[in-house]
Amino acid sequence: MEITKQTSGDSLELMLSGRVDGAAANELEIEVLAAIKQGVGAIFINLAQATFLCSAGIRVLLQYHRQMKTKGGKLLVTRPSPEVASTLEMTGFPELVEK
Repeated sequence: MEITKQTSGDSLELMLSGRVDGAAANELEIEVLAAIKQGVGAIFINLAQATFLCSAGIRVLLQYHRQMKTKGGKLLVTRPSPEVASTLEMTGFPELVEK
């Protein structure tokens, strides 16, 4: 998996490509924690180029979605690929996806 970052004001977009497996979920968590520590108000996880999302990846998204929401910020998935959208629908976490 590859992560590309783009900052705009107090928002950060993390663009992930490839498989988001266990090791990649760890890498994603490190990036999200660093952004939270820097005081980013909104984190957008762009999964348009992701081909797979494992349960560890979903855990990271859900955990930090809830944490950001509690602090008045947001963490959302944007443009999920068909494979990732299907996984998110099956697991029942539609609130993670930006509409």
